[in-house]
Amino acid sequence: MSADRLPPGAPWLVRHYGAVLLTALAAKILIAWTLPITGDEAYFLIWGQNPDLGYYDHPPMVGWWLSLVLAISDHPLAIRALGIAVSMAPALLILALWHRQDPVRARLVSLIALFMPLLFIAVLTATDTPLLLFGLLATGLTWHALRTGRPGWFLLAGIALGLAFLSKYFAVLLGIALGLHILLFAPRHWRGLLLIILGVVPAVALHLYWNWDNCWYNVMFNIVNRHGGDGIDPANLLAYAVMLVYVFTPWLLWFIAREFRELGPGIREHRFGVFLSAGLIPLAVFALLAPFKSIGLHWLAVFVPFLLLPALFLSTRALNISAWLSAILAGLHAAVLLTIALMPVEWLKDHEHYPDAVFYLAPHSVADAVGDYGPEWHLFTRSYSRSAVLAYYTGRDVGVFGQGSHYGRQDDLLTDFRDLDGADLLYIPSRGDLDPEQMEPFFDAVHVQEVTIRGVDWSLAEGRGFDYRAYRDEVLDPVLERYYDFPDWLPEGRCAFTERYSRR
Repeated sequence: MSADRLPPGAPWLVRHYGAVLLTALAAKILIAWTLPITGDEAYFLIWGQNPDLGYYDHPPMVGWWLSLVLAISDHPLAIRALGIAVSMAPALLILALWHRQDPVRARLVSLIALFMPLLFIAVLTATDTPLLLFGLLATGLTWHALRTGRPGWFLLAGIALGLAFLSKYFAVLLGIALGLHILLFAPRHWRGLLLIILGVVPAVALHLYWNWDNCWYNVMFNIVNRHGGDGIDPANLLAYAVMLVYVFTPWLLWFIAREFRELGPGIREHRFGVFLSAGLIPLAVFALLAPFKSIGLHWLAVFVPFLLLPALFLSTRALNISAWLSAILAGLHAAVLLTIALMPVEWLKDHEHYPDAVFYLAPHSVADAVGDYGPEWHLFTRSYSRSAVLAYYTGRDVGVFGQGSHYGRQDDLLTDFRDLDGADLLYIPSRGDLDPEQMEPFFDAVHVQEVTIRGVDWSLAEGRGFDYRAYRDEVLDPVLERYYDFPDWLPEGRCAFTERYSRR
């Protein structure tokens, strides 16, 4: 849109919208360039290196995307390109939606979305990234379908919702919100709701088939293995409320509360109710869950952008102030992240978690320390996150030695310990220290090699002659009992892990 369509005296941010947008993009690229690959990113890269119809913890979409990216480049910017683009999508979609109605408000609300803390710092590529992309698409198509009444748009909305489901299970909450909105506020479009459901069915069917054929991994992780009796903690609800204030920013919430009566007519005229339902219903569900479970900040990513649309009907003054304050807050976030990324890790040398900082903030140093070990050595850590990070920076497969946790057990699908019987394994401990007695039962001989990494005395265990049977008795049997005890209500399917290690 050309600047000559702007009214005289338009706010500075409006007149320089393009420059502000490019500055924000440059900041996001700089952050993405300098931050080391995180544990989650490295873990999802393992998915991308092993294309499949599904993966241990979550549906497969981010793995599919990274498979395409890795065919081109494994540079951090390539890996994070989707995260950067999708984090800016709400801002650009708001501008596209509203610039013909009111270019000033469209640009200001677009900038507020751009600088919203949760979206501004979202430069990484994770399962939430495709969820946000397809969630925005599904909800926008539903809004358009309700306005036009054409069946094809409902079906397309369902297909997009199915792709969101193949990204992350929070798409179920979004689907429930859209369905409730149609049933309660647009019941004449009930046939359209059936078309949405029809569009989702192929994705759900594919997902169920993969789970049936693969130990019901996603069901076991999300419903069985990761939950315990945590009890009620009212402080979680307070933390959730503070999180919402942080995400939406205090100033925007203040102006919405102050000018609340002016929002209703615009929302009704432009039928924005479906966006409010898509945002408010899932957030209300999280509020009900909060006393029983800590709510993650990233859980909100796909829902909060919809609740920015009512801001299009705030006064220009309120939006201008909110945009400036949000820009300042985004600048502070950028400064903190760049400081973390660029500062020498030795600044944290006196901190008790300095070895952890070395591993995650200077992972290339750990990779260099094991670089002299040839391919005859099989590398292992005891952590799925650390193994994934080390795999990225060494360019080698790094397995998980020991039981690990209920998180991220993708290595259960990849490593067959039977094939390692008699092999030589190099074990890299998590924080440098190592008790040789923990390793000796599983090898003919264990030699501890001492190295210094960024001032940390790191002990590497060279295990020669891996004893698979001892490892099966002490590690794999408890893993089978802990993580592969299928409840009776799950239909019996196939499970390569139990077929591989079970003694029955």
